[in-house]
Amino acid sequence: MSGDDELHFVVDSANADFSDAETIDDDLFGWEAEAEADAEALVDSVDEERFGAARECLESGKPLFMVQRSHQHSSIIPAALNRINALHGNSLNLGVVAPIPRMRPTGQSGIPSFFGNTAIAPIQVADPECFARPDSFGTMLADQRDGKPYAGTSTSGRWPYFNRVLPSGWTAEWVAEVVRTQRDLGATLLLTPGLWMDPADRAGSLRILREHVDWARDEIRDHENLAVNVTIPYTWLTTGRLRDALLAELLDMDEDIYYVRVRWPLLAQPYGQLASTEILDGYVELSSVCEENDKFLILPNTALTGWVALAWGASGLSTGIGTGERSFADTKVIKIKRTTPRPAPTNRTFRRSLLHVVDVDTDALLSSLAGQRACGCEFCRAQTPGLWDKAKSGAHYLLKTAEIVAEASDHSRGRRAGTRSIAREARDFRDSASPVVPLNNANDPKHLDLWLDRLK
Repeated sequence: MSGDDELHFVVDSANADFSDAETIDDDLFGWEAEAEADAEALVDSVDEERFGAARECLESGKPLFMVQRSHQHSSIIPAALNRINALHGNSLNLGVVAPIPRMRPTGQSGIPSFFGNTAIAPIQVADPECFARPDSFGTMLADQRDGKPYAGTSTSGRWPYFNRVLPSGWTAEWVAEVVRTQRDLGATLLLTPGLWMDPADRAGSLRILREHVDWARDEIRDHENLAVNVTIPYTWLTTGRLRDALLAELLDMDEDIYYVRVRWPLLAQPYGQLASTEILDGYVELSSVCEENDKFLILPNTALTGWVALAWGASGLSTGIGTGERSFADTKVIKIKRTTPRPAPTNRTFRRSLLHVVDVDTDALLSSLAGQRACGCEFCRAQTPGLWDKAKSGAHYLLKTAEIVAEASDHSRGRRAGTRSIAREARDFRDSASPVVPLNNANDPKHLDLWLDRLK
C-alpha cells in the first residue's frame, strides 16, 4: 500500500511624571527593595515547605502511588486524586508526573497549571524525558512510530534543554539546566536527565549516569529532593552481567532515591500486564536489593506490575489513564486503507476481582455471577447507559489500583502477604468464573500465575 492511502495509528507604575519621579526620596526605593526581598524570602519559604512535605512522603514508609499526566482525559485526574486521598490517604502517599517535552510551559494545559490542580499530591515530578532526545533513544522511538517523534515538536520545541545541540557531549551546565527547568516548574522531586543506557556500551552508560548524578547534585539546594533517573531496555534486568553492573553502580552511589524506567517488549495486550518471567525476575532482584540497602525505588509506567513489585521491595510506582502511561513498551504502527471502515472501538474497564482489564460485555457477565456485582464507585455510577466515557473509566482504574495498593499495605501480616492474598483471590475467581464466562485472548489475566510464583 502506498503512504497516501493509509491511515497510521500508533498502538501529548507608570503614572508618575518623570520630573516628579526624580524628587522621590531614595528611602522609598529602599522600602521597595526590602519588599521585593521579603517576597522572595516568602517564595523560598513556601518552596522549602513543599520540598519538606515531599521528603516526609519519601521517608514515611507508606507506598508512593503516582499518576502520570495523560495526553487525553487528563482533566479528570484531580477528581480521581481527591477521591483516592479521601479513601486511602492514611495508607499511601500521592504523587503526579508531568512529562515536560510533551506538555506546554504555560497556559491552562501547562505544567504549572497541572501541578496547581493536583496540589493534593505532595510528590510532583516534572520528568525531563531526556531519553527521547534524538541523540539518545529518540531516533529509535520515532522509527517504531513510523517517523513520529515521541515528543512532538509543538511542545518539545518550547523546551531549550530538550533541543540544545551538544556537539562536545554532555556537560555540567546542560545537566544544571535540566534541573533548573524542573525547579522553575514547581517540581518537588527533581530528576537527573535519565538518558537511554545502551547495553552495548555498559561502561560508558554507567559512567554517564554517574557523571550526571554528580553534576545534578552540584546544582541541588540543601532542602531539595533528588532522584537518580535511570532509563534502560529490559535487557539490563534479564542479562546477568548487565544487571549486576547496574545494581553495583546504584548501591555504590550515596543517593537514596531511584526512578527506574524500563523499556518493555511489545505487549500482546495493550492494556495487559507484563507476562515475561525473565523481566519479572529482574524486577524481583532490583526491588529486593534496593529494599535491603534502604534505597527508595520508584518504578514509573508499570501499572500493576509496579503494584506487585511493592511486595518485592519497591517503594513506589506510577500509572495513568492511557496505555502509554501504564507501560513504557515497544510500539507498532497499524496501517489500514483510507477506504476501509475503521473498526468500532472496544470499550474496556478494569475488573478489580480479576486484577485485569476486560471488555465491558465480559465485565457485565462477570458482574452477574454469584458474589459479584458491578462496580459502584462514583466514576462508574456516572457512566451514561449506552455510552462509554473513557475518562471516567480511566478514573475508575486509578481509584481501584490505589485501593489495592492501600489494601496490601494495610494487611496485618505485611505488604507481601497482603499482595499475595489479593492476587490469590483474583486467581481463584478467574478459575471459577472462566468455565461460565470464558476469559480468552485479551480478557485472560495471564500474569496472575507469574505473580503468585514470585510471592511464595
